[in-house]
Amino acid sequence: MGLLDRYARARAGRRTAVRERRRTPSFREMRARLRTEKAEAKLLETEVRIHEEAAKIRRDIRTGA
Repeated sequence: MGLLDRYARARAGRRTAVRERRRTPSFREMRARLRTEKAEAKLLETEVRIHEEAAKIRRDIRTGA
């Protein structure tokens, strides 16, 4: 019976995993995800702007020196 018990336990573990994956996110979780994505996008835009300004400053220094 030990083999059968191990098989049943393994199947039971997979069933909970599938159920967890199918769970629909709550409104609160979706809102938090949206806010996180917006913040990340804003951060990336800022980073791009900083790098562009730094490149411009480096060009100006090279041409002026």
